[in-house]
Amino acid sequence: MDRLWGAAVAVLLIAIIFLLMWRGWQRRVRRDATGMSVAQVATADFGDIVGTWSGLYVSTSERRNVLERIAAPGLAFRAQARIVLTERGLVFDLRGEQPTLIPLDNLDGVTTSHLTIDKVVERGGLTVVDWRLETTGGQREVSSFFRQSTAERDSLIAALQNVRSSQKKETS
Repeated sequence: MDRLWGAAVAVLLIAIIFLLMWRGWQRRVRRDATGMSVAQVATADFGDIVGTWSGLYVSTSERRNVLERIAAPGLAFRAQARIVLTERGLVFDLRGEQPTLIPLDNLDGVTTSHLTIDKVVERGGLTVVDWRLETTGGQREVSSFFRQSTAERDSLIAALQNVRSSQKKETS
């Protein structure tokens, strides 16, 4: 009988922990859904396509705190991704989500990393796109992480650096 009570207490504690985790995630989704405006676009609105790349979207987090996941619509869950560079900006087309457009003016750079909130890989194994997310309180600096092949990663980084350098020349 003692074992039965112990098992019942353990199951109850596990259920409480899962309930608290679920409530925390729901609160984060509500916070990010109301306070952030990620531009959701239709495929026809992409404009002229400069290039496309594929990979696994891992997460988007605050730039200074990679452990603070952003749960904005279109960016909340890990998924297969197509990254599209267009004349309007960078589009994250995640499987099962509406495509998300990051305007060229909001792109801050592209680098590599080896870790994010729930992923640790070899050095330089993650492509990191730094950008500014529009919120009701101003802009929030975020980073989106992608797992790609070396060739895809290098090609994407070169294309984004090329676009950013030509954008800087136009504004000078």
